[in-house]
Amino acid sequence: MARPQLGDEISKRIIDLIIERDLPPGSPMPTELDLMADIGVSRNSIREAIRALRALGIVEVRHGYGTFVGSAGSEALRTWLLFRTRTPGAGTTGRLRDLLEVREMLETELTRRVARRHRPELISALESCVARMRKGPDSAAADREFHDLICAEAGFDLARELTRLFWDVYRAAEAELGGPAGSASSTAKRHQAIVDALVAGDADAAEEAVHRHFDEVRKRAKAGKYGGFGVAAPVD
Repeated sequence: MARPQLGDEISKRIIDLIIERDLPPGSPMPTELDLMADIGVSRNSIREAIRALRALGIVEVRHGYGTFVGSAGSEALRTWLLFRTRTPGAGTTGRLRDLLEVREMLETELTRRVARRHRPELISALESCVARMRKGPDSAAADREFHDLICAEAGFDLARELTRLFWDVYRAAEAELGGPAGSASSTAKRHQAIVDALVAGDADAAEEAVHRHFDEVRKRAKAGKYGGFGVAAPVD
């Protein structure tokens, strides 16, 4: 088995090879023999590095077909964030607070940009989400879709993927820690305020609506299991 430090070095070198050879996701990886020759290490060391890269989604192994460049999705980061936010300890409250704050910063800027310029059909899609929130049973899915639509409209794929990730992590933590749920009507009202600001094309009003929305999330969090930010209250 490759030593941890050596294994990291080999993994980085394989990543460098992928980039240097301009191999897009789905492309066949160099063979083990080629990697051994290029990097100058043993077959076992290459296999250990490939296993590590596979866990990160950088490499994909298709049994019976071979090894390919992966899409490097956010699954590995999601697993890490879930572990970090759910692990008991003195730092739990700070971890959840930080996650919420980062998401708020991202969504505030993205919403400001969308307020300045957006397609007319975005508003009807957001209104549909708000209507579903008022009904209750489908509110969680409508909630997620609402924020995803805004992030998609802003046109920043990485920011969109991160906000999806933060939303999912909070929902998972909420299910385990148990926080007080907000009413369907109050959730819909806060989201409608964001829509109204977008309709008006008012970036400042959109920013304020997003902040008010997250302020309410923080208030509900204070009644949670750990107090303060110790519970992942429903993030709408």
